Amino acid sequence: MLTPKGNIHHSKLPKPGAIGRIVGLATVDPHRKCIVSHYPLCDNVLPYSRGIHTIYVRFLDNREIARFSGMWFKTE
Repeated sequence: MLTPKGNIHHSKLPKPGAIGRIVGLATVDPHRKCIVSHYPLCDNVLPYSRGIHTIYVRFLDNREIARFSGMWFKTE
């Protein structure tokens, strides 16, 4: 469960079910629509990273599931 103290990076994570696109990455077509599927339980082990800053998205064209940093996701 994501608590107010669970996201120590203070990045703005989209809500599960939000529809948008992954923009800014050369490896992903920015025209592909995706939906936020879920958050991981944790990103890394201490002391390297604390909190959650990545999301799992499901692309709507082929139902592929991928993990990205929340900062690459832009809602529509």
